[in-house]
Amino acid sequence: MLPKRLSSRLKFLTVLWLIVAVASIVLTLVLSWRLEGGAAAINDTGSLRMQTYRLSLLLESGAPESEIAAYIGEFDKTLHDLDTGVPSRPLFLPNDQQVRQDMQRLVRTWRQRIKPQFQAVAAGRSSFQTASIPPFIDIIDTLTRSIEKVNNRYLNRLRMFQFILLALVLVSSMIVVVLLYTWIILPLGRLQKGVNAVHDGKLGVQVPTDELAEFAEVDKGFNQMSSRLHDLYQNLEQEVADKTRDLAAKNYTLETLYAFSDLLSRSQSAAEAAEGFLDKMMDIVPADAGSIRLIDFQRRRMDLIAHRGLPDELQNAEACRRLEECSCGTAAQQSGQTVNFYKTVPSEHRVPEALCSRSGYHFLRVFKISSGGADLGLMTLYFKNESDNRTDVPLVESLCRQLGVTVSNFRLGTENRQLAVLQERNLIAQGLHDSIAQTLTFLNLQIQMLEKALEKSQRHTEPKVAEKLRFIKEGVQECYDDVRELLLNFRTKITHNEFNEAVGRLVLRFKQQTQIEAETRWLDDGPVLTSEQQLQFIFILQESLSNIRKHARARRVTVTFHNRDDFKMEIEDDGCGFDTCGLNDFAENGHVGLNIMSERARRIRAVLEIASEAGVGTKISLTLPKEERTLE
Repeated sequence: MLPKRLSSRLKFLTVLWLIVAVASIVLTLVLSWRLEGGAAAINDTGSLRMQTYRLSLLLESGAPESEIAAYIGEFDKTLHDLDTGVPSRPLFLPNDQQVRQDMQRLVRTWRQRIKPQFQAVAAGRSSFQTASIPPFIDIIDTLTRSIEKVNNRYLNRLRMFQFILLALVLVSSMIVVVLLYTWIILPLGRLQKGVNAVHDGKLGVQVPTDELAEFAEVDKGFNQMSSRLHDLYQNLEQEVADKTRDLAAKNYTLETLYAFSDLLSRSQSAAEAAEGFLDKMMDIVPADAGSIRLIDFQRRRMDLIAHRGLPDELQNAEACRRLEECSCGTAAQQSGQTVNFYKTVPSEHRVPEALCSRSGYHFLRVFKISSGGADLGLMTLYFKNESDNRTDVPLVESLCRQLGVTVSNFRLGTENRQLAVLQERNLIAQGLHDSIAQTLTFLNLQIQMLEKALEKSQRHTEPKVAEKLRFIKEGVQECYDDVRELLLNFRTKITHNEFNEAVGRLVLRFKQQTQIEAETRWLDDGPVLTSEQQLQFIFILQESLSNIRKHARARRVTVTFHNRDDFKMEIEDDGCGFDTCGLNDFAENGHVGLNIMSERARRIRAVLEIASEAGVGTKISLTLPKEERTLE
């Protein structure tokens, strides 16, 4: 059974024709080779006849014995070659029983009768008997006729194979013509008719599917094309409308991407970008509410940075802030994941009743906000009805990635500004160290040398001189301590997630310098401060601890942080305290530390409060209101 593919059929027939042709050619070559060997054998039998007559004449004429022996040797060689064959000539007897019998008879007659007779006559032992020669010649002629008979049979076979080859060529040519017509020309003709029909306007015309796989594919493709053309012609208006809608959707997508990109590029902070982003998102998505939260993986918290239409209980709920407890945090594992609270859904997407559900939002859409493969936050869209939660997921995902890039850029910008400030502060610290600090060290050494000189000059120094010298020494030492503390403060470095460590290092250094017991307390777990807010809190803490070291004479200091809606830092000591009524006088009289603390608090819109009572202690409070807290 022929294969279905045209290429396979052509290969099969080509191989078959090649096998038959090669077999016929090989047979003709074998026959021609045998004919050539038989012709050489006939030639050698004629040579044997001629050599027999020549030996007879030599014996009758009394030729020398040596000459006769040479011709007998030549006869033996010819007879041996004829019997065994010489492939190089080629020379061999036909593979026929009669020929082999005649050859054996010839060899036997020669060796047993003729050759001994010729040798005896040549040696003079007997006379030559001519009557024995004709029977021997008859034996040679009989062998010759047998060989010629076999050669004639080979020749007839050769002619027969040549006729077969001729017939094979003719028949194969006819078969090729028929097969070409059946397999190629006829299917192409049907296709041509179909093309002509389409050209004449007969859209939808179908051609029969050929049995060959290649033409079957072409026929199917033509039929599909014809049907498609018919459908396009019949539904041209609908197709135009569909294409117009697709083009409008693409234009809408591009316009939306451009609008969001323009909005984000004009934003001055991550909070402003998130607020504007969510406003525009609520315009293009029919959601009932929306929120954007930034994820802090170290705290395992989600901090609300923007919201629209979200009830207060969802804004402030503790469960909505914890990454593992919130349904949004769980669904954020797969961007665009739908959270369905009531509909029967597969177990991997079913969520138990949560605060969102109790607030009337039964369907949520959660999208990751990421940049460079790092997850920065998530956007949640809240729906009360399932029919409203149809969202262009790819578009929203692209927009969320834009927001992620913007948030990441703001963070990088903040870090760059911090790095620039840190570099400048390091330069100032180096300048202070190379100038004032070294000068104070020199003065301290000079005072020590002055003390030793006074001790040597007189045993009992005058009280006034000793007192003045002590005042100078204490002043220089205090100034040196202030400069040293200033150098350490200048080198304070804070990154976005190292605020707690920076506070701990600062308090530990205070304990080591003053031997005053100090404790740090952290209460609640609200969102982190921005880098600028963290920096100002650290500076105010540094100034407060410096004032305690200089003036309070305290035994214990407690630093407490309250991280709720408001961020509050309280610094309490049990020192000598002072009268708070004179705070304004301190500021007016050039108390630089208090002025700087107040200025830093105003810079981040925080409230600085100082409460103190003489003999009891002092409490400094720095409060950052909720409305001033922003996220990066």
